[in-house]
Order: sequence, then C-alpha cells, then structure tokens
Amino acid sequence: MENNLNARYQTLLILWFSLLMSIGIFFLITLFTAPPIANNASNSSNSTPVIVLTAAGAFLVILSFLVKRKLLERSVEKQDVNLVQQALVLACAMCEACALLGLIQRFSLNTSASYLLFVVAAAGTALHFPKRGQL
Repeated sequence: MENNLNARYQTLLILWFSLLMSIGIFFLITLFTAPPIANNASNSSNSTPVIVLTAAGAFLVILSFLVKRKLLERSVEKQDVNLVQQALVLACAMCEACALLGLIQRFSLNTSASYLLFVVAAAGTALHFPKRGQL
C-alpha cells in the first residue's frame, strides 16, 4: 500500500512539474518569437480586449482552486485516490489556460500586459503543488 502511494505521489509531482514547465515554455515562445511591443497610440484602442483577457485568465486561476477543492472533497467522500490526480491535472490545466490567454494576448494584441497572465498562471500552478496528505 505504501509503495502504491509513493508511486502515485511521484506521478503527481511529475505531472505538476511538467505543467509548470509548459507555462515557462509559453513564456519563452513569446520572449523569442513575438514581434517587438509597439508603444504607439494604437495600443490604447486595444485596452478592452486586454482587460477582458486578463480578467478571464485571473478568473480561471481563481476557479481552479475552487474546482480542486471540490474534487478533493469528493475524493475523501468516495475514498478514491484517482480523484486526487484528476483534481491536480484539472486545476493546473485551468492555470495553463490562463497562460494560453497570455500567449494569445501577446501575439494578437502585441501588449506587454500578457506577461502578467504568465506570472498569474505560474503562481497558480505553483500553489497547486501536490501534497502527500491529499492521497
């Protein structure tokens, strides 16, 4: 039983680290392949989409904590260890969606505000670090 829990915990750590690194890769993609940020008056006309995408990304990260808590509560009720892994993957995927919105924002709207979404997504994923006690 203990070996099974150790293997599951190692799997959770690998999944968590992989999802965190994918956010880093998205950031590097924007850093090296996106066009330079234009500082002209045309950026001020993009303020509404920037605000909407930033708010949507922040909402996804906040929602990821609620979804994870709900799935962890259900895993305790059902005594199902598989739900712990599902909770982690779903919560981190929601944080990764925030980073994807940052990627979209950087390439389509050409603003530096997208970097905020990468920071929020990485912080959210980092806070979802798996704990052995959840198993």
